[in-house]
Amino acid sequence: MGAPSWALFIALFFIIGISYGFILQREKVTGTLVSTYVALVVTQLATPYIQQFFSGQTTVGSIFIKANPTPFMIKTAVFALVVILLTTRAGLAGMRGHGLLTPIEVIIYSAMTTLIAISTIVSFLDEGIRATLVSDSRFASIIIQYHDMWLIAPVVILIAMGFRRHGKHGELFE
Repeated sequence: MGAPSWALFIALFFIIGISYGFILQREKVTGTLVSTYVALVVTQLATPYIQQFFSGQTTVGSIFIKANPTPFMIKTAVFALVVILLTTRAGLAGMRGHGLLTPIEVIIYSAMTTLIAISTIVSFLDEGIRATLVSDSRFASIIIQYHDMWLIAPVVILIAMGFRRHGKHGELFE
């Protein structure tokens, strides 16, 4: 019996992400979506400095750590840490609206958050590893191919859901 495929790992991550969204419900699921975007920005900006710190080129005070973590390890760790800290400690409450999200909205927001997380982490991989992943898994290929769409789609969906929600209550601006 061979090792589990990337498609299985991604599918499992996807199922866990959507389940997590159902557990969190309304405000936390949108807060997690926002946290994921913030983590992407922080990761892109902080990674060069963290790499310099671990290579000994930069110090904090007189402290540095001589280690050889790969860029993938650093980016993934920073991304995960920022998402976790913002989601659990920053008090991001998401959208304040009338009532709970419908189950369909929870699935959509959870799926988008999970797709952003997966496609972002996969984008941290070296090009050669990504090419292997694309050839080994159709699901991974779709996630990688549409990375930009996964980053843009949640913004469009949040705006559309906002108009729909405000339209129900007759108020465009609160």
